[in-house]
Amino acid sequence: MNKRELHDCEYLIIGGGSAGCVLASRLSEDPAVRVTLVEAGQDVEPVAVKDARFRTLNDSRFLWPDLSAEYSQNGIGPLPFGQAKILGGGSAINGMHAQRGLPEDYEEWSDFGVQGWGWADVLPYFKRLETDCDFDNEQHGKSGPLQLQRVPPDNWSGLTKAVATTYERRGISYIEDLNGQAGDGYGSVPINMVGRHRLSAAAAYLTPEVRKRDNLRIETGTAASRLLMDGPQVTGVIIGEGEQSRAIWSRETIVSSGALHSPALLLKSGIGPAEQLQAAGVPVAKNLAGVGSNLLNHPMLIVGAHLRSMGRQRNDVLPPCPIVVRYSSGLQGVASTDVVLNVWERTPNNLARDPLGRQVANLMFIINKVYSQGSVKLAPEGALDIRFNLLQDPRDLRRMVDGLSSLADLVQEPEVASLVNAAFLPAMTPLALLMMQDNWKAQALSIAGAAAFAAPGLPRKKAFEMAGTPISDVMRSGKQMIEDTVRMATLPGGHVSGTCRMGSPDDPEAVVDSNCRVIGVSGLRVVDASIFPTLMAAGTNLPVIMAAEKVADAIKREYRA
Repeated sequence: MNKRELHDCEYLIIGGGSAGCVLASRLSEDPAVRVTLVEAGQDVEPVAVKDARFRTLNDSRFLWPDLSAEYSQNGIGPLPFGQAKILGGGSAINGMHAQRGLPEDYEEWSDFGVQGWGWADVLPYFKRLETDCDFDNEQHGKSGPLQLQRVPPDNWSGLTKAVATTYERRGISYIEDLNGQAGDGYGSVPINMVGRHRLSAAAAYLTPEVRKRDNLRIETGTAASRLLMDGPQVTGVIIGEGEQSRAIWSRETIVSSGALHSPALLLKSGIGPAEQLQAAGVPVAKNLAGVGSNLLNHPMLIVGAHLRSMGRQRNDVLPPCPIVVRYSSGLQGVASTDVVLNVWERTPNNLARDPLGRQVANLMFIINKVYSQGSVKLAPEGALDIRFNLLQDPRDLRRMVDGLSSLADLVQEPEVASLVNAAFLPAMTPLALLMMQDNWKAQALSIAGAAAFAAPGLPRKKAFEMAGTPISDVMRSGKQMIEDTVRMATLPGGHVSGTCRMGSPDDPEAVVDSNCRVIGVSGLRVVDASIFPTLMAAGTNLPVIMAAEKVADAIKREYRA
């Protein structure tokens, strides 16, 4: 029996999110290697996923059940937190923003001993992954799997145009290409869509032609429970639970389960901080202090704005958030271009027809360069203890308080105020949560709510009272009350990162080296957002796809060597 026959596959990929789809597609390009992709979620893209109107928000069909996290140190305790459980991962349920981040985001990684991830190193892979429909120059690709396009300014809503005019007056200028030009500015955000449909990583990389490859096996609907180890070497993985469990043996295992589940799988397999593993009753296979630490996320705060008809988005414009405004807070000791405003022209909702959502815009302030860090730990009996510690760093809290103030000022600017009936901090009531579903009750509430806002007198007054706390009331409440409100209203974004970060092999907090090989463990890599030492000033989906393209290239070179 030759060595190849001892393995079920050369490459076993755990997690079919954005990174896993890329790796499976690229590595299986070589017919001489066998690739197996294991995904816990479904291998189907329902209408809600394909719809470029972003109808997947908080949809339990596509999320890990019973996942919770402590958002901040506000005494509330764990709250539900959504993470994708579907082939395509976050790219199948997110807002479809496809931003690279800024060159300095990648240059700073060298401070952690990371080699070969500077802007000049990653740009070729950003170009490789994309077909940019709007730009044809040396900054962009024209033949990659992921098609990107933008909503042109002519198709922006009245509100978006008013916001743009306001920021122009403040000295923030229009940027034609947010993925090709650095610095402060506003502009149309690149979106991964084709026609009227989302283009997820699964649809882009695991095409029917790719799926026909004899050397590629895709198993969905089953999760990995632990890695198989022979001393310091990973030899495969156990998938499934109990009597349904079985082993898959591999030459190399690549964990691409996201920045919460990737460290969780390592911890459950005995790879992580020794004291934590021993306390959880897990035998220590490799003491790696950094596993699960350095949890990063973009904190966000939303102000709702009920719009007059001339401020609303047209029905034929599908992406709900066509522009972003990125700018510098000016706070001493923080990076430039460190905050961003997302202009959601309507409230994202799961409904195919949502008259209320069309009336209510969301102005979302996000801290793009964060300094607060959290952790993912393994509690006894295998439960996950996830703590984001949002706004723990005083610089993050200060900028979020200033961000709320800037939103309060924005809705009072003449161009914007003329389009807004009321601005408020949304109330997260059971009724509001019910409206974020796709059923007849949510549909009825949307229709009734839209009618109430349009009606005169008491129905309209009650509708505004139920919507949330007027932003003017918040800003009159006093410094301490404003700070407390910010702590309570700030939410974690979907950009979970950092928990298996890259670094120098002699860095005690690093988990993987610059080629994403787990330090001190052979036959194992981690490739997803968990490898990022710091967060980029953008969403993480496009950087994750870039990273998977880059590591796939490195793996191919190693295999041929």
